[in-house]
Amino acid sequence: MKPFVSIIVPMYNVEAYIEECVNSLLKQTLRNIEIILVDDGSPDRSGDIARRYCDQDARVKVIHKKNGGLSSARNAGLHAATGEYVGFVDGDDFVSPAMFENMYAAAKEDDLDIVMCGYHRHSDKGNEYVPPTLPAGRLLLGWDIKHELRRAHETRFIWYVWRNLYRRDLLKHNELYFYEDIRFAEDSPFNLYAFYAAKRVKAVDEGYYMYRCNPESLTELPFKPYMDDSLIRQYRAKKRFYETFQMFEECAEDLQTYMCKHQIPMLLANACAERKPSKQVRRHIKDILSYRMVQSSVEKTSLRNKKLLLGQRIVLLLCKLHVPILLELFFKRNLPSKG
Repeated sequence: MKPFVSIIVPMYNVEAYIEECVNSLLKQTLRNIEIILVDDGSPDRSGDIARRYCDQDARVKVIHKKNGGLSSARNAGLHAATGEYVGFVDGDDFVSPAMFENMYAAAKEDDLDIVMCGYHRHSDKGNEYVPPTLPAGRLLLGWDIKHELRRAHETRFIWYVWRNLYRRDLLKHNELYFYEDIRFAEDSPFNLYAFYAAKRVKAVDEGYYMYRCNPESLTELPFKPYMDDSLIRQYRAKKRFYETFQMFEECAEDLQTYMCKHQIPMLLANACAERKPSKQVRRHIKDILSYRMVQSSVEKTSLRNKKLLLGQRIVLLLCKLHVPILLELFFKRNLPSKG
């Protein structure tokens, strides 16, 4: 019998966490599932641990591949998936026992293309619940989804694939895969296309997913050498999406505000986190200010934009004035959290 749900787990340097992750999946109250563990050329024992689980439980499949990044690993899982629905779980996270039974039941009850849930930020200090960013309990149809896409960055509902369950036929028929040349913040372009293609979507206000605040994860590294290239590629992918479906004019302000609120500060903070002399850091900041996506967003976003916090307005002002030395001082004193 075809699995109800395929759960794709990319693995890279998650030896310390993968057993908790896989055990949480084997304890799912929904038994008819397949668990696809994708060893993305991990240099640790993640692949060996995955093979052990595969030998113990027929629902577990293992894919070993050369390292290609998170998007490449997820795509390998998508190609192998056979379930009616597809979910994603990162190898250093874990889930509650009823996650996939309850989300699958919600999907079947309302014939949904995508189901979203809330999640918990899990750390040594405890768990912090983050509710779903779409209106919980409300069935969203095509027009509603298009309306939500106009403010996708403000509400952040296109962040993260691991809190969603996707109908596999939706992804297959629309040939939806992850951009493999985007190695950071890769979820958003995928979700833009997936939600646009979806006809029926619902969010459930339950924190089934446990997102581990892992200081060793890719998103937590202080300096990411690939960030500039990935965010440029991500921006181009988003812009291409909006232009393809003739939505750019109505969505431009949402995207530009997001750039000034999150991604430009991320780029600048990343430049200042690099262990290089100030002269080279400022040269990097100058390069960032010359990026077309940055110039456009800085130019078109008002300092009076009420969606920007005070610190974000200060950064925007310094970008408008083109003052690398002050931007360096600001971020070396005040590195913002990821976003």
